[in-house]
Amino acid sequence: MRILAVVNQKGGVGKSNVVMNLAAVAAAHSRVLVLDADHLQQTATSWAEAAEAAGKALPYDFDAVDDVAVLSQMREFDEYDLILVDTPGTLADSELPRLNAILDNSDFVVLPIEPKFNSIRPLVTTIDRLVRPRGLPYRVLLSRVRRDEPGRKRRDETIATLDELGQPHFQSDVREYTVHEDAPMTGDVVTTYPPSRGAIGALDDFKSLALELNSIWANGGK
Repeated sequence: MRILAVVNQKGGVGKSNVVMNLAAVAAAHSRVLVLDADHLQQTATSWAEAAEAAGKALPYDFDAVDDVAVLSQMREFDEYDLILVDTPGTLADSELPRLNAILDNSDFVVLPIEPKFNSIRPLVTTIDRLVRPRGLPYRVLLSRVRRDEPGRKRRDETIATLDELGQPHFQSDVREYTVHEDAPMTGDVVTTYPPSRGAIGALDDFKSLALELNSIWANGGK
């Protein structure tokens, strides 16, 4: 079993999108559990509730958990191959017990960021305060990447900055699509998006991310 935490101090970077859709792709071959530990926003929980209301079964198990004691016992959920945890978008003192419980029990950390200059400082703060002291393997993931030429340029500039800072990042990224924006309201996940060119592109992004992540783990997880 592996536990993957999706973390960033900065909110609005697409953490819930990464958790819900990476889980959907992984569920094709693994027993997957998604935990929503972000009791402040509860985006993933609202998404799961929308799926239930629409009669759409998520392809994985889901639960909202903000109890530190339960989060500290995630290792006991050994009926799953993979657990993905959505986390609060803040490093406020009130949230540190939850974040510490999650990361103390995690095997890998994904840190989504938007390709913007003001995303770098909170990213580095999150890594320096929570990830590196634990020696956890991690990768930065560019999320909400615009598909036009300025968006691709900003992506490339952000990757260059990450390389300069020595921050490991995925080669895959998650591009902006309208279907991603609609999904938390319709209850769909990337494997069940209504057919469209955008849905195909969105699924390709998450399949690429899942393959890259599996390759990292197959090579020791570093």
